[in-house]
Amino acid sequence: MKRKPNPKKGTSRSARTLRSLVTISVLGIGLAVYNAVSLHRDVAVAVGPAGSSQEDFFRGAADRPDISTFFKNLIPAQRLQMAKNIGRYTDPELAKLCGQCLDTFDPVARVALTDSLGKVAKVHPDAAAVLLKLPGSFQQIAIASALRKAGDFALPLVAKQFADGDARPNAIAFLVATGPHAIGPTLPYLDDTNKDIRLAAADTLGKLRAKPAVEPLTHMFQTSKGDERLAYLTALATIGDPSSQQLMTATLQDETLPTPHRAQAALGLGIIGTESSLQTLWAYATDIDKSLREGAISALQIAGDSALKIGTKESKTKEARSSLLLVAAGVHTKYADSVIEHALVEPSTSAEAAKLAGNRPDLVGMLVAYTHRLDSNTQGDLVDSILKALGTTSEGQAALSAMGTSSQNPSLDALASRRLALSR
Repeated sequence: MKRKPNPKKGTSRSARTLRSLVTISVLGIGLAVYNAVSLHRDVAVAVGPAGSSQEDFFRGAADRPDISTFFKNLIPAQRLQMAKNIGRYTDPELAKLCGQCLDTFDPVARVALTDSLGKVAKVHPDAAAVLLKLPGSFQQIAIASALRKAGDFALPLVAKQFADGDARPNAIAFLVATGPHAIGPTLPYLDDTNKDIRLAAADTLGKLRAKPAVEPLTHMFQTSKGDERLAYLTALATIGDPSSQQLMTATLQDETLPTPHRAQAALGLGIIGTESSLQTLWAYATDIDKSLREGAISALQIAGDSALKIGTKESKTKEARSSLLLVAAGVHTKYADSVIEHALVEPSTSAEAAKLAGNRPDLVGMLVAYTHRLDSNTQGDLVDSILKALGTTSEGQAALSAMGTSSQNPSLDALASRRLALSR
């Protein structure tokens, strides 16, 4: 026999569900009201007068996961006031608070936060140094500024951040930007047991061109292997101390070494820049190995006029003259201009020189005069290369404009007008 549904039981279940929904709604409303009141109170404390309650709020806020959102949601005047208020105190926790708030897009607030962080950094540079692990560019600009206010006392603390993979690139950049004063605090880390820390120190010292690091880096290069060995060679090459010339020459000439090692040694010889080191480089400026050849040419460009003067004397073959032109293309001096100018009037190198004559205002007069000596009907490619070079400078564009309206040579005038339109 079937049981009839109990209407009282069904009614009781519906009532319980309704009461639950009402309870949840009341709790939700209550929580929303509490959050609104709490937020209003926090804003009032953050932008209000100085006092222990404000200091305690800022100290606690440093660990709040929502503090960045809280700061961004303030109106501009409140953001500025809070940023300034943080600077009233120097608790180490406030460095972290500044770091979290610095990702704001409000430039006025960032300036105030940077000033507040600088005040904390003067007292607690260690708290500011650990912020180098933060990823944002806005943050790093402010952190670097704050650390500079802490002075040289902060440098060992910055070097200590080599141990943090996230902070390492920013620590290197800061120390390199600091200059020679950063050499001393960085040197001890060449002896660290951690490979990544040693490499960070070597990179920093190389970019600082730290002569005191030459001896230990030389030893490390000679006793290491693989990518670590290349890193030490790179640092030595970047320093470019004359005492490394023999090592760089031997490395460049060692055909058993990988090309990147040899090319890096070539760079070192270019920075060293002695007559003998440059003569060695010119021997590789026409090498069959493209990477090695390009490395030698780049190194010669670093040496500038000194390299060009040696190359001018030794450019006896077409290949050597082409290499000389490539070196001159990367050097912007009057002597380099003269090398390109001489190559322009030589039939065997004129086409190549024309392609490299751009961005050289001093060559404009010569380029214009030379163009008028050419037949645009039979030498159109060469003429167009020269006109293209003229279009790379304001002086050259003025010359193109004048040529396009001269009516002296209709064919050349048309080419000049076309090139002028393309260059704008």
